Amino acid sequence: ASCTLVGLSATSGVPLFVRHTGHGKPPAYALIGSLNGIHVFGESHGVTLCTTRTHNANLIWKTYHDSIRLILIRGSETVGDSCDGSLLDLMFASLVLLLGLETLTSATNVERLKRDIRPCYVLLDELLSRAMGCEDHHGFSHLTGCAECLIPSEQHNLQNELEKFAEGADSTYGCVMMQGHVLCGTRNFWSLSHTELVLLPLLVASNTFTVARDLPIYLPNKSPNVPFRMLVIRLTGLISVVTLCGPTPTLTEMMRAASSFWAPSYQTLEALSSLLPCNISPSLLSHLDNAIIGLILVNYDHKKCVSCVHLSEESRSRCLSVNRKVAALRSVYRSVVGPLLQPPAMPPEDFPSRLHPDHVPLESYVSTDNYKVYILQSSPYHLLVLFPPALPIHIARQVSIRTLAVFTKGKVPKI
Repeated sequence: ASCTLVGLSATSGVPLFVRHTGHGKPPAYALIGSLNGIHVFGESHGVTLCTTRTHNANLIWKTYHDSIRLILIRGSETVGDSCDGSLLDLMFASLVLLLGLETLTSATNVERLKRDIRPCYVLLDELLSRAMGCEDHHGFSHLTGCAECLIPSEQHNLQNELEKFAEGADSTYGCVMMQGHVLCGTRNFWSLSHTELVLLPLLVASNTFTVARDLPIYLPNKSPNVPFRMLVIRLTGLISVVTLCGPTPTLTEMMRAASSFWAPSYQTLEALSSLLPCNISPSLLSHLDNAIIGLILVNYDHKKCVSCVHLSEESRSRCLSVNRKVAALRSVYRSVVGPLLQPPAMPPEDFPSRLHPDHVPLESYVSTDNYKVYILQSSPYHLLVLFPPALPIHIARQVSIRTLAVFTKGKVPKI
């Protein structure tokens, strides 16, 4: 299996970058030029080439602002789908996030643009690895278009503290993250677009730093040409606080402020490590049925999703490895959400949907020799629950309904 992303100048056809993951080597520049030539030939005859398939590859083309053309090339053994278009949108948005739209669309020096794009490689590689289903890349945000979250039991108190801290930094966009997952965010943070909420946590997780980082970024939807300063300050070994600021305060001032402000909460923050690797509080975890070996819950209205694939009790984990659980849930999500179940209330741009308007199913399931997945839709939620293959489907349905109630009713923290 392999996956390659190629970026070219739409006007000259000059390759700007090539990123590759998986087996084999990336395509030669001569082949890339031929692929671009096919697209240009179609355009000259009034035809826009979007996707094609050969005996050994699946290809998708997409041009942005008549300036940057992206080509996604999957090996034929790698499953491609209609979500690949949204994946290309995320990859272009990654370039905008770090460089700004004007830099990408008005560049006249191709060699300089190539150099400018290099800092984007880490984020592009992360998205490419997720598309491939590589090990250690277990997230679902690139599919759901929602931020990956953790559900702590102290969410309300943590939220209040974050609002005060962000206000002191003269920022309305702030969040507390742990290993690329959002623990809580300010009200305005959740007003960011789906794309921005997917990319910001990935950017924080992929940037290595010891104590703090001051990084200029552009919000692809909200502010593609005027940069914010993303200040990331590590509070504990796993937890960081992130704020989007203007010219002030300085990073040094923010580090001092964070040190004094969060010091009384240090023990509480350290205790949040108990959320990993299951991503939900132990008290909430105890309410899940023992038959469940994995799940994804998505709230499209709040732009949040939570996944749990590390259920580690022997009775739960012996049938599938963590990587296979992730692959199973991703495969089912791609095949069911959009093509079969109602698209999300606030979908990412071009979210795939082939539904007949007179038929809107609310439940579905997938059964294979290795697992069962039951899917529930209850606006604004989608819940996918992974079970061992031997579990009867009527039991899987009952457990799934109870599980949705555990997450959405009562006094437990909600996403």
